[in-house]
Amino acid sequence: MKKILSASAALLIAASVSGCGRRNGYEDLVIPEQGKSTLQPVEDIYMENDYTGVPPKKEKVLETISSSDGLCRIDRMESYFDVTLDYTTGDNYAVGAAYAEAIRKVFPGYDEMAEGYVFENIQSVFNDLNGDMTPVENRLKPFYENLYSSYKEELDGFADAIKGDSEGIKKDGILSREEAYLMQFVPDVLRGTACSVLSADGKATATGSRISCRILEWQLGSSNQLCQAHAVVHMLNGDKSFTSVTYLGFMSILTAVNDDGVMLGELDVGSKNMVKYSCEDKKSYTYDMRYALENFTTAEEAVGYLADNSKKYPYCVNVFATDENDSFVAELCVTDEDGETVIRDSSTELNKGLVWDDPLYICAVNSFAAKGNSDLINGYDFNIIRWNRYNELFCGQHDMTIDRFKELMTCEKTDNELARIRSGELVHMVIADYSDYSLQAVLTGTEGVTDTPEFIDLGSWKNSAS
Repeated sequence: MKKILSASAALLIAASVSGCGRRNGYEDLVIPEQGKSTLQPVEDIYMENDYTGVPPKKEKVLETISSSDGLCRIDRMESYFDVTLDYTTGDNYAVGAAYAEAIRKVFPGYDEMAEGYVFENIQSVFNDLNGDMTPVENRLKPFYENLYSSYKEELDGFADAIKGDSEGIKKDGILSREEAYLMQFVPDVLRGTACSVLSADGKATATGSRISCRILEWQLGSSNQLCQAHAVVHMLNGDKSFTSVTYLGFMSILTAVNDDGVMLGELDVGSKNMVKYSCEDKKSYTYDMRYALENFTTAEEAVGYLADNSKKYPYCVNVFATDENDSFVAELCVTDEDGETVIRDSSTELNKGLVWDDPLYICAVNSFAAKGNSDLINGYDFNIIRWNRYNELFCGQHDMTIDRFKELMTCEKTDNELARIRSGELVHMVIADYSDYSLQAVLTGTEGVTDTPEFIDLGSWKNSAS
């Protein structure tokens, strides 16, 4: 923490010698009323976590469940479900149905958990429906209709097999066909994510290979129920194979890496100019991320595809894309009022007032950053604090080891109300280490976010290929 303490000391010295230009003392000074200060001593914000020589935990398999046709296998681990879906021996409808069948076997309370979570997301967006789900259904319809046929078939299989004795979108503790569809499109239909990413170029690391990290922050649920359903899904489909860190039953993308090492993760942005949400004739950006993973071998190709389709998405988002050699943030701008789509890299000029001190690192929070695009960082505590903190902690840090990387990602105390990299709604923190093609992650448990989290060994994305 020497860098943090010295930077904070420099700020205090600068304040003490400035004098503010007043010559006549402060007798006439009237202190205005102010809100609660967000300033806290450095020692109240940071702590030391030491991961030196501590490998990520390799969890035990507690139970193995397979679908009757063998297209889906689920290993129940200690803190997540390890899922393998085999598209090489079955069609998309059959794989979707097999996944649902295996979920029913391995997670008896899945209906209540999944439906309850969907409804909490609905209530966060719509608070005046009075039982009329028409607005939700109207949002859902275009995203399903505009899917590629293979994804439709897969969802049809999943919905047909997972549904219980219920119809429509209604909270009755039974997952209906319509609710099974809706849960796939929560990021597109109901939004509500708050995330961040950071990538270190190989020139900044001890191994000479890139390290990339994606933090997903989402509603954990009123009782952290989403934390019961962490899943690592290996989609085996030849050269279209990828590994997804997600939750059980979710088949589009939150955080994923394909067998070529292309890693994608989305970050909600929205509209600074309050452009109204519209889903008319729109398509799912999360399923387009899946298409990119299945069909492109470099991060540059993946973000190029997403950029070409950006006007077809319902609202502005960032998509983080990295591979062994490159790292980008695709600022996907839907509305002219908020700027234009930009594929940002470490050389892209930033909006006025944004400081980033090291081109060997690239960062993103829940805002565009490229010059000319809408700025939700400057003046917005949640984003500017996280942006500046990444800059303070990482920029200038070279010969970075994976252990040190983890220490810096987890060095903030969690017992304060300040904006921080790991908020109280952190779902997962996924780190891709390109020196050995491995994934490790912090998966928040039902106890919530902890000061010193344990990293879990998720294996290699190379193993997703078949």
